[in-house]
Amino acid sequence: MTLELTAKVRTETGKGPARRLRQQNWIPAVCYGPKTEPLALSVPENLLASCLRDMGEESRLIPLVVDHGEKKERKQVMIRDLQRHPYKRKVVHVDFHEVPLDEPIAVDVPLELTGEPVGLEKGGILNQIRHTLSIRCLPTEIPEKLTLDVSGLDVGESIHVSDLAGKYPFELLDEGRYTVVTVAAPAVEVTEEAAEEAAEEESTEGGEEVTEA
Repeated sequence: MTLELTAKVRTETGKGPARRLRQQNWIPAVCYGPKTEPLALSVPENLLASCLRDMGEESRLIPLVVDHGEKKERKQVMIRDLQRHPYKRKVVHVDFHEVPLDEPIAVDVPLELTGEPVGLEKGGILNQIRHTLSIRCLPTEIPEKLTLDVSGLDVGESIHVSDLAGKYPFELLDEGRYTVVTVAAPAVEVTEEAAEEAAEEESTEGGEEVTEA
């Protein structure tokens, strides 16, 4: 079920009216876009909380119904910015960005790894470097998440953004050289190698001292 957010147009702006709105469990908001003038709004605190809980704060398309009094207007928006109370962490203001549905936009989408790398059986350590990927797509095609199968990764191997070219039906915007995920060698192996190198150095130094004597 698609969550629908409602909003009312507000005619008063400033700190005083905004404070009174919050006391009545309404959150001040503004909606703007490339083809629309900024519109001052207020949204029910409980509906906004449900929206954030169900959809998160990521780049997700939200149906917004704006009540103008004599008429209602439907918009497709995304959350551009959330302002929170410094220590209560409650939302005190929200910016909505209206997006044209026929124009591609750039968004960050969560990346979820699937499968267990073969390198883990050898003691390797899985390290996910990038937890989101930047893509360009139509607003109506924004995926909830992207998945990446890492079961074939062995110790010392990595997947870079360039390796994902053609994997998804979207344009990837991150630089190809960026590492997405890697399987690092076990820390104990690194320690043992360092110990062996140190022992060899000490042995060499000791041999030189004996020769000089």
